[in-house]
Amino acid sequence: MSKTIILIDQMSDGGINPETDITEDVLWTLHFDNDEGVRILGKIQMLTYLTAGTSPIKNVHSFKKWDIKTRLGHIIRTWVVVYDDKSHVQLTNDSFYALLTNGHRNKEEEKEPEEVADVSDDRISRGAISKAIQQAQEESQVEKKQPITSSGEREEVDSFRDKVREDSKFDEFRDLIREDARPHPDAKGYDDKR
Repeated sequence: MSKTIILIDQMSDGGINPETDITEDVLWTLHFDNDEGVRILGKIQMLTYLTAGTSPIKNVHSFKKWDIKTRLGHIIRTWVVVYDDKSHVQLTNDSFYALLTNGHRNKEEEKEPEEVADVSDDRISRGAISKAIQQAQEESQVEKKQPITSSGEREEVDSFRDKVREDSKFDEFRDLIREDARPHPDAKGYDDKR
C-alpha cells in the first residue's frame, strides 16, 4: 500500500473483509494511481495504519468522513481523526491518504528486519533516516532553550536572596520550618502487618 492513494470509498453497508473473511459493518475501498488495483480495509486495519502514521505516535480512537456542501453546491470531503487523549485533527483527502500511506510504510518497516546501513552502497532504510532527523531536531530544540532569567535578573535575585539570609527573621523562620518538619514526639509509626 505504499502506492499513492487517489480515492477512498466508504462502504457503509459493510460486507466481508477479503483479508480477514470477517463480516464488518463498514469497509473502506482504497483506489491507487495508475490503476494499480483496489484494496479493501476494515476498521481495525484503518485504525492501525492511522496510529502508525501519526508522528509522534498517538493512538487513534476513531475517524470519520465528513462531506461538507458549500453554498455553491460543491462538496468538500474531509476526515476527522480523534485520538485517545480526546484531541482531534481535521484532514483534507490528501493529508488523510498520506497519513494512511505513512502508517502502512511504518508497519512494513517493523515487519522487515533492520538492515545494516552500508554507506558504500548508500543503502539506508527510510525509517532510520526519519529517526535520525527526528533525533537531530529534538537535540537542536534542547540546545536552543535559553535560560528563563537573564544575567541581570539573576544578579538581582541573588542579591535579594543574600539580603533575606542576612535578616534576623530568616533564622527564626528557618528554625520554625525545621521544627514543623520533625516527627511528632508521640508518633508511633505504622503497624507492620507482615
